[in-house]
Amino acid sequence: MFSYLKSSKDKTTQISIAFNPSLYMVSTKITSHSAGGRPTIDAFIVYAGRGLRDMGRGLIAVILAIYLSQIGLSIPQIGLVLGASLVGGFVLSLIVMFTANVISNRIWLVAIALITALSILMLFFTENVWLIGVASFFGSYAGSGMHWGPSLQLEQSSLTQVTNFQTRTRAFSNLSMSSAAGRAIGSGLVAIATYLITVRGWELIDAYQVLLAIYLVINLVNAITYLPLSSAAEPKVHAGQILVNPFRTRSRRSIIKISGLFGVDSFAGGMIFDSFFALWMLEKYGMNEGVIAAVLIATQALNLVSIWLAPLLAKRIGLLNTFVWTQVVSNVCLILFAFSTTGSIAVAIWMIRGLFDEMDVPTRQSYMMALVPPEERTAMAGSANLGRGLGRVPSSTLTGFLWAGAYTVAPWLIGGGLKLAYNFAIFFSFRNVKIPEESE
Repeated sequence: MFSYLKSSKDKTTQISIAFNPSLYMVSTKITSHSAGGRPTIDAFIVYAGRGLRDMGRGLIAVILAIYLSQIGLSIPQIGLVLGASLVGGFVLSLIVMFTANVISNRIWLVAIALITALSILMLFFTENVWLIGVASFFGSYAGSGMHWGPSLQLEQSSLTQVTNFQTRTRAFSNLSMSSAAGRAIGSGLVAIATYLITVRGWELIDAYQVLLAIYLVINLVNAITYLPLSSAAEPKVHAGQILVNPFRTRSRRSIIKISGLFGVDSFAGGMIFDSFFALWMLEKYGMNEGVIAAVLIATQALNLVSIWLAPLLAKRIGLLNTFVWTQVVSNVCLILFAFSTTGSIAVAIWMIRGLFDEMDVPTRQSYMMALVPPEERTAMAGSANLGRGLGRVPSSTLTGFLWAGAYTVAPWLIGGGLKLAYNFAIFFSFRNVKIPEESE
């Protein structure tokens, strides 16, 4: 048990209370629907923005590695391009976290979507790996970056401001469902290239450039979607607090510990890109991009079921148990996937994994928001996001080099093993920590 003094200010009143579990639940409910009075609309804007963003990510995840390979990049070079994307995402996440109190969430979300749209133009004009790497740095080409990045921390912060402890986990579940639905639609758009290649006789590069153009348009629409976001979704800060510094918060021990553990999980996850999955299925089992896209669509459908069930399961066994033990099942499947002898077995195991793989996302996000008081949630979201970004930066490049050698199975085994280690580490680190909503 710890205590802190909290000031919450809205249009009409200022409240100062001492922290304890029961009061925290009350204060969360009071302050979550703050100035602006339109939490439902703002939540739907965040859901829509995430769906569009990940529609584009789902599209580029299927085609990126194949496209880069077709224009002449080697596997290690593809890994470097994806690594540059992750470095750029990390740097931007750092800037977003420290400036969260002076630049609004709305402005950042619009700006990031526009930057991504502009950077995709580079793929139309050059085959130079260094220029593509620079564009990737600014444009987040890495198609697997759904669960980290500056946009994610902005979404988490905004959504937490317009929910309370009773609705937060379901809201994060809705956010994840928007993400999964968007990725499924994005993966389905790959069928356009399949049609152009098989029916119209287009060259693969030309067909894929049509998809890149669609990805550009999606990001432009995404920027427009965020424009109506109101001030209710902005983080609440004390007067004079300009920069966010997670090392000076009362909850810094929990913030630093959970960020470090998330970094391990993200490093492992970075070795299991959807782009690399697509390339693996293409090279090992001879599947074409249409079949691969169908597998990813089916997997996303299972993800939707998993995400929807997560809050219900969390009510029964708790947030921590939900996001740890469902991931244990998922990561065992990941290791078994590496030893699949046929494409059918590989697909079956991958889809079983899909039923559990996303269940940790809304529960993990809700749990880390519950660990800290409201005014420290921006620091928690930013630090956890940076931990995930820092962990992910080297892993895609490492995967590229591993796949260039004889040990192509190594990324699946290393990734799955590290994820299991993370699961047990976070469980034993926080198993005795009671969050306010589960303290009864």
